[in-house]
Amino acid sequence: MPGELSLTQLRTEIDRIDRELFALIAQRMALAGEIGNHKRDRGLPIRDPVREAQLKARLKEFATGVLEPRHVEELAAVLIRISRDLQAPGAEGP
Repeated sequence: MPGELSLTQLRTEIDRIDRELFALIAQRMALAGEIGNHKRDRGLPIRDPVREAQLKARLKEFATGVLEPRHVEELAAVLIRISRDLQAPGAEGP
């Protein structure tokens, strides 16, 4: 069909988006590490279930089109787990 992208073009676009996405994730995780330092300096717990629930609820608002709420919740859970990991290496929670 005219105007459709080839498989190669589609994959090239995904590769471009992945580069941008992971650059943003790396920025987010750097901030998570800083938050971990802040928490440790003040004797605060790494895990904050209230904040995690708020984050998951807020991120679900981004569920649009093919991205369903359950997908967003899975992605949020991974981001939270990695953030906790970076905040307290070796002290990952459930």
